[in-house]
Amino acid sequence: MSIRINIKRQENGAKEAYWQSFEYSGELHVSIGTLINNLNSEMLEKDEGERPIRFDCSCEQGLCGACAMVVNEKPVLSCQLFCDDLVQENNEITIHPLSKFPVISDLAVDRSQMFEVMKDMKLWLEDPAKVRTANLTLQYEVSQCLMCGSCLEVCPNYSLGELFTGMSSAMSMTNLTLLSEDKAYKKQYTQRVYDGCSKSLACQEVCPMDIPIVEAISKMNRVSVWGMWNMFGKHG
Repeated sequence: MSIRINIKRQENGAKEAYWQSFEYSGELHVSIGTLINNLNSEMLEKDEGERPIRFDCSCEQGLCGACAMVVNEKPVLSCQLFCDDLVQENNEITIHPLSKFPVISDLAVDRSQMFEVMKDMKLWLEDPAKVRTANLTLQYEVSQCLMCGSCLEVCPNYSLGELFTGMSSAMSMTNLTLLSEDKAYKKQYTQRVYDGCSKSLACQEVCPMDIPIVEAISKMNRVSVWGMWNMFGKHG
């Protein structure tokens, strides 16, 4: 069985992007990441001077988030999505890089802005942690965020460089707020996450770790409102 693979390519951020199509007739019970490696191997065997398709990968176990890309218009981890699951509906697969980040080359993007935002927001503990048994399950779940960028890719409100930071940093902020009494985290949550979120919840639908983002947002809202009431409300 032969399928068509359409990949959006770009040699580097300064060059024009273009689409390249490949005919593939190899093993289909492989991940998208393995498929791309197979395409690169075929190009190497043909020895026609074709530039290999570049993409990021690391663990190949769905635990690092490095291989996130958009496949058939949905952000996924390429190591977790298998080709035979896709071609049951259509003998064609379309792949392009995450669109909310600058392209480094082909399917590899620069996601450093997510980490710069976390540094800018000082998302680390500066006071002793307050461990509460009731919060442990949620803390564990939100701590599994891979920072893959899938949530930002589908977010209708997120744009690179804007005040609204999206759910990737919100998960770290949720964890810190549950561990800390520092009201600065609550204020930053309100200003840089909650106020910019339209509650489309597309982020939860694509999260590869199935993080309960709705529950996290709800918990953060309660913590933030209670914190602001403590600061202002009870003093009238």
